[in-house]
Amino acid sequence: MIVAVINAKLKILLRDRVALALVFILPVIFFAIFAGIFGGGMGGGQAPRIVAIVVDEDQTERSRALVASLKDSGAGMRISETHSTNDGPSIPWTSEQARETVRDGKADAAIIIPKGFKIDFSGQSKTPILVLVDPSNPIAGTMIPGMIQGAAMQGNRFTMIETGMAEFEKYGGALTPQQQAAIKNWEAEMAADQAADKQTDTTTDGSGQSKVDAALVPVTVEDVQKQQSGEKRSMVAYYAAGIGVMFLLFSVAGASGSLLEDQEAGILERMISSPLGMTRLLMANWIWISIMGMVSMFTLYLFATFVFGLGPWTSARIVSCIVITLFTAAAASALGLLLATACRTRGQLAGISTVIILVMSALGGSMMPRFVMPEIVREISWWVTFNAWSVEGYLEVFWYSSATTTLGEMLGSMAAPLGVLAGMTVVFMVIARLLARRWERI
Repeated sequence: MIVAVINAKLKILLRDRVALALVFILPVIFFAIFAGIFGGGMGGGQAPRIVAIVVDEDQTERSRALVASLKDSGAGMRISETHSTNDGPSIPWTSEQARETVRDGKADAAIIIPKGFKIDFSGQSKTPILVLVDPSNPIAGTMIPGMIQGAAMQGNRFTMIETGMAEFEKYGGALTPQQQAAIKNWEAEMAADQAADKQTDTTTDGSGQSKVDAALVPVTVEDVQKQQSGEKRSMVAYYAAGIGVMFLLFSVAGASGSLLEDQEAGILERMISSPLGMTRLLMANWIWISIMGMVSMFTLYLFATFVFGLGPWTSARIVSCIVITLFTAAAASALGLLLATACRTRGQLAGISTVIILVMSALGGSMMPRFVMPEIVREISWWVTFNAWSVEGYLEVFWYSSATTTLGEMLGSMAAPLGVLAGMTVVFMVIARLLARRWERI
């Protein structure tokens, strides 16, 4: 009897394609995604590439050698020294342009080499290199100072040797001719070798900056978000966007299943044959599910505000949050209706929507920040996921704006996400209407 029961269960499982997908395909998909991000399958085993702007205010042989060495430091960082203008050639970045670009999330970091930059062992250098970072990407703030030290040793090793020997002669007396000859031979040998990377420790001084001590090159790391307006930036604001979008998708997928319940109860056919019709029925469901989605999102953000300190809220942020939530809920509801019209039963909808939502959330930044992903995965997420655009819009409200940002500036920064979400809404609804024709033929 036990064997008969197991055999019956096996036959049921083999007939249920959705259940087979959940048992065998979903784990493989998720393993491929996470292995590709963290295990090197898609990223080549390398850390995510950091896009860093370099502003060379010193313009000396030493500073140019440092920049050249940073460029040759490997695949961990991509250097940008110039930017394109609307109607002219590329021009070098300025410090203010670099700061604004990092603040707006268009670059991971900026390295500003000041006038008077030098490398020595004396500890007398009073002008550190300034590294501007956005705390939403903690990798840049910890990685770049160490890369600067390694680049300084590699690109300015002869200057480093000369400075060190000058300090030695200052306190230990002049070198003999034999010692000077030995030093010259040593420099010739050093020219053929690669300098070892130098690891450094960072300590925070509580002002939004961290200083790298006991290093050849003094480095100060500055949080551009904190320095902008004095607001306290919390990672709650960053993750509220991703988590909210993922659970919105689950909510609307479940609510869209009411169409399948009406079909099973025999109600759907009567509603379609009434003056309401299929098109109006879909529109009514879309409006209702969108309203439910907006209410659920606002509930989440109210909870985050009172319990975790999300905010501060300004009139511009409130209006912008309402706008992006409206577009997000509309697109998510349209996607939910598309999935519902594509499925035959409520069980199929539950299984298929779970697979799709989890994959989209993993790639689109709801489960993990997109900055930890290889570039190829980040590019793919723009094309195949709903989450990436929605999360980008919410970040403009919660993270990249300040108390002084106007409503026009905030809506302007969200123009691309809003446009894409509106386009997705139209496409999803058109496909859902085409798929719903099968109910009209019943």
